[in-house]
Amino acid sequence: MKKLLNLFQWCIAGMAIFSLNACIIDSNLPQNNNDHQTHHSDPRHPDDQDQQEQNQQQQDSIPFSKTPVIPEMSLPQEAFVDELEEEASAIIDASIEKALAYVSVMKDARHSTMAFPYDEDANGFLDALSQEELEIYDKIVAAAKKGEPFLMDETEYDGELKDVFFAVSTPLNQLEPAIESYFTLDASVTISGEDYVSHYKNIFSIYYDPYQDANVTVAKGNVTQEEVMHGVYLLDRVVKRIVRFMPVGLSTYDQYYYLAAVISEQVTYDKSPKNCYTAFGALITGKAVCEGYAAAFQLLCREAGLWSAYRYGQPRGQGHVWNMIKLDDGIYNVDVTWADGSGLPYEIDWYDSFIKSDEVFEDDGHNATSGVEGTGNYTPSPYEE
Repeated sequence: MKKLLNLFQWCIAGMAIFSLNACIIDSNLPQNNNDHQTHHSDPRHPDDQDQQEQNQQQQDSIPFSKTPVIPEMSLPQEAFVDELEEEASAIIDASIEKALAYVSVMKDARHSTMAFPYDEDANGFLDALSQEELEIYDKIVAAAKKGEPFLMDETEYDGELKDVFFAVSTPLNQLEPAIESYFTLDASVTISGEDYVSHYKNIFSIYYDPYQDANVTVAKGNVTQEEVMHGVYLLDRVVKRIVRFMPVGLSTYDQYYYLAAVISEQVTYDKSPKNCYTAFGALITGKAVCEGYAAAFQLLCREAGLWSAYRYGQPRGQGHVWNMIKLDDGIYNVDVTWADGSGLPYEIDWYDSFIKSDEVFEDDGHNATSGVEGTGNYTPSPYEE
């Protein structure tokens, strides 16, 4: 008996470590529309920067004893290089402006500028692959980035093709958050005998609509390859645009803060969209669950060249994922999902889930089960000594 199985979904669902489809968060998520006393400014204009500094001197200073006043800022006008850049601007600029306004007030000179480079394999997923599996993985990633088909027949591999399929699936979906938004692997499988033994004949690529999920595919005629790749290029432009506008000279702490603030402004926790588990769902659609938040943060850290990894847990018995970051005094937890559910990025409660030690995250119920562990003990938020 022969079946064509959607094995990607089966393998991920079957692995407890990545059973993350029920992230925990307060359903009463903040609406990012608080009224502020505002001052319109250009973040790159010296006179406006002087005015921001004067405003900050007139109010409470770090460490804040009360919620500070946040100015309103605008990005400089620009001539877009093409329609794709203009489309990216329409999607993300409002969130960038908000994040820049927050950084202008919340940036904290007490933190070091020492930064650790992005480590593609901080979680050790690639290290678990054999040399041959790693070469196959690299070919899959290269094909996916170009939008080209990938097909591997059983005759091209000496061992069990099933082993390759499962081996590369985990790093593909954890280390390539952009690719995960539109690409997956499937396989042709023969199942035989009373014990239903499976034999993999080949593994192949599936391209799907990043606005939907792996059921809306090019192969089925539901979406064109051109439409898929437009989404791919759009996500890339949005990511690059976010990082391009990150202020120069920030501490490493505040670089992470800027990226997290953009995500917090851009994304609303929502598990109803089909693409809510992806970085595309978070940054382009603006709706995601914990996987989407964490994937978006990982993707931005990669573009910014900042060290980042994943952590997995079972708060209240349900799956959850967040990120780990590295400062000069150790590795810390960053949970943008929970932060976003606690307030706006300049409010004290938001910082309860941003750059905290393992002890703090254990006390608040994250219940970490796997992933990179924290080593840092304490680094102050703008509200702490």
